[in-house]
Amino acid sequence: MNEQNVTIHLFSEKKDRSKIASEFIGCSVVYHNFSASSPGELNGAKNSIVVFYLTSLSSSVFNKIKDAQKNAQHSFIYLVENRDPVIASTLAKFGGSEIYILPDELFKFNALLKEKVENLHGETDDSTFFNFNESDPVFRSLLGNSKEADELIAAAKTAAENASVNVLILGETGTGKGMLANAIHNYSNKKISPFVEVTCSAIPEHLLESELFGHEKGAFTDAKSRKLGLFELADNGTIFLDEIGELTLNLQVKLLRVLEKKIIRRVGGTQDIPVKARIISATHRDLKQMIEQNLFRSDLFYRLNVITIELASLRDRRDFILSLVDLFLKEFSECYHKTVNKVDEDVLKFLISYDWPGNIRELRNAFERAVLLCDSGVLTSKHFDHIINRQLGEMTHREKSFPSSPADKKSVNICLEFSYASTNIQQLTVLYAHEVLKRVNGNKAMTARILGISRPKLNRLLTGELII
Repeated sequence: MNEQNVTIHLFSEKKDRSKIASEFIGCSVVYHNFSASSPGELNGAKNSIVVFYLTSLSSSVFNKIKDAQKNAQHSFIYLVENRDPVIASTLAKFGGSEIYILPDELFKFNALLKEKVENLHGETDDSTFFNFNESDPVFRSLLGNSKEADELIAAAKTAAENASVNVLILGETGTGKGMLANAIHNYSNKKISPFVEVTCSAIPEHLLESELFGHEKGAFTDAKSRKLGLFELADNGTIFLDEIGELTLNLQVKLLRVLEKKIIRRVGGTQDIPVKARIISATHRDLKQMIEQNLFRSDLFYRLNVITIELASLRDRRDFILSLVDLFLKEFSECYHKTVNKVDEDVLKFLISYDWPGNIRELRNAFERAVLLCDSGVLTSKHFDHIINRQLGEMTHREKSFPSSPADKKSVNICLEFSYASTNIQQLTVLYAHEVLKRVNGNKAMTARILGISRPKLNRLLTGELII
């Protein structure tokens, strides 16, 4: 790497720069004093990196930095000594993002500096991180090939290309929210930085704050040393907050502060610490309904909800199941060194008709088990007996839920009177759906299960929007 072509402009108020001078070996360094020059003079300079080394923040220095930020054509790196936390928090509030506290974060500064030098030489061009195309197998395996999937993939592309924007992923458990979040991270220019996943519902509230933001030594009984939080460990990467709807109102307030000010404060600490991680959050809950019930803050929702991607359940995209079948057959055949390349035709029909309450996760686990147990090249009903038996049990329970007295058994049967000459299949289906709904006392969930369709499809069928 021809690093000598990169010029680092170091602005400082003190003459002794020995603490960081060794970090610039291999690069040309130009030292500037704030009293003699302004960083705004460097706008347009090529192959240049601007670093501010601050031990204090006088009004004159602060004004020069603000003026430079207004017309900046490149980002600035700020190095702040640990003894004055006010400097870091002030810079963060006024738009500074790449702020490092010395000496604790010197290693992070080293990593960023190396990355920037490589970027200037074209060795790590941002376009190599985002190699997205509409037929990409990763996104297609998560979202499918339908028109709706095309819209979701376009949203995922936007999220990956704009790596500083917060993303909210909605969907039932098992629909692939975590996999999609990871894919967005891996297709963004944050790919080389950490992807930190947090399941908010899995950690008790009194521990979650410490996990997210870290704690200082002595902050509580068992805090025997300082601990960095997951926001700090995510560094310049992505933090994925799964099940964000499970956060308490107290933690929601603290997360809102992170989103608004780009700073955190460790438990038991007094210093504001800048954070640069991008937040992707996910939930299976209805956040708008939670807002109405005063269980979720509306201001936090709008901060998280810059780009929203909603993943449909597997029962609402049954045409996608066949694609997943091929994908999982190949994946687990290779994983367990088996030659399983076919699924029995009757089993395929069952897989497509089954509701998959656990969605993609349940389907994937079912195929892993099936391939593992298969001693031939074809998957048959015996390899999915646990799911088939469960479905039969649910059907038996459903039948028992109907009236069973001799007088009431007649009410289980439906007789429809209509003119065969003027009634088509569409009208007959709607008539039947209405009659079933009437028999179960208006219970749409039960009606949908009896008809073998999803509740949204039932609603569209009853209103005439769904064409058979």
